[in-house]
Amino acid sequence: MTPERVSVYVHIPFCAKRCAYCDFNTYAWRGAIVRDTLEAIRLSIERTEEADVVVPTIFFGGGTPSFPAPELIVRILETIRERFQVLPDAEISIEVNPGSADRARYALFRQAGFNRLSMGVQSFDDRLLVALGRVHTANEAFRSYDAARQAGFGNINLDLMFALPDHSLRQWQHTLRTAVSLQPEHISCYALTVEPNTPFFRLNQRGLLNLPDEDTDLKMYLYTIRALTRAGYEHYEISNFARRGHRCQHNMVYWRNEQYLGFGPGAVSYRRGVRWKAIRNPRRFVQAVHSGAPLVQEEERLDATASLGETLMLMLRLRDGVDVKAVEQRYGVNLPQRYAHQLNRLRRLRLLEVTRDRWRITTKGLPVANSVCAEFLA
Repeated sequence: MTPERVSVYVHIPFCAKRCAYCDFNTYAWRGAIVRDTLEAIRLSIERTEEADVVVPTIFFGGGTPSFPAPELIVRILETIRERFQVLPDAEISIEVNPGSADRARYALFRQAGFNRLSMGVQSFDDRLLVALGRVHTANEAFRSYDAARQAGFGNINLDLMFALPDHSLRQWQHTLRTAVSLQPEHISCYALTVEPNTPFFRLNQRGLLNLPDEDTDLKMYLYTIRALTRAGYEHYEISNFARRGHRCQHNMVYWRNEQYLGFGPGAVSYRRGVRWKAIRNPRRFVQAVHSGAPLVQEEERLDATASLGETLMLMLRLRDGVDVKAVEQRYGVNLPQRYAHQLNRLRRLRLLEVTRDRWRITTKGLPVANSVCAEFLA
């Protein structure tokens, strides 16, 4: 029996400092708990029963995986290679923060087999970086990027954010021009979302967060598409742009709703119609690993209807859209028949382009893409 293709995600839940907008499962902790958690992650991989798979992509996210001692990160990657059949050409990514990585650290990551970096720059404006609670400056981002190139990384993503507090269109244009001048292989551009239980949420509730209005937010997004496509980047997903041949293959797994295993506190896995999430708290996660207790905190079994709806919602995020024949073969359904109401409505509103082989969100639909995608979850 041919092993299944299953990607691997590793969640490193530690940062030097929590940003004011962040609602991820991260902790600004130091000391023994960091080392203990990373060793527990490694042990959970070593002991997993989900091992008879072929791994096409690996992604270390967080948190800030470049924050802990790099040898601990490398040991986790070595354990993945020992436990799974990692493809020789696998994309192996690691998220880094310009304030917690240098050339020596990058060289160690590159030598260990990481071949893609995702750098959390967010902005090249020092005032905005301070407002976000970032621990680096624009100059440190430039130096970190150069160090990564010198260490041999030929596939780098820059994460950028727009619609920030007191953020003008002119500032955003400067950030994009600066990013393009560095010539990264990939650029991700996300509008700030003010999430509950964050400092930004509390400031916003008190009227102290001066966010751009919806019109400015939209102008920033549309400018992003124009500027990056003119610069030679393919707009292949709502928020993501890549040079030819440099789409993020790991994220493509998520957008196609394919299978993946997650390791680490709060990491999510999805395999054979079951989604589960590991214990979120690092201390409880460590205790469970060492005591042999179950690591699963939540589990959800998706029926065919729910899985189909999620697959359509995720694939519509891609500018390639939904491959109708492939999805019909996967689920054994007649898509145009099942979703006739949604297709007619969205096509009438000129939000969705519908052909026999493919469904794609139109340019007009991009600013309301989340609402378009949600139509297929019903």
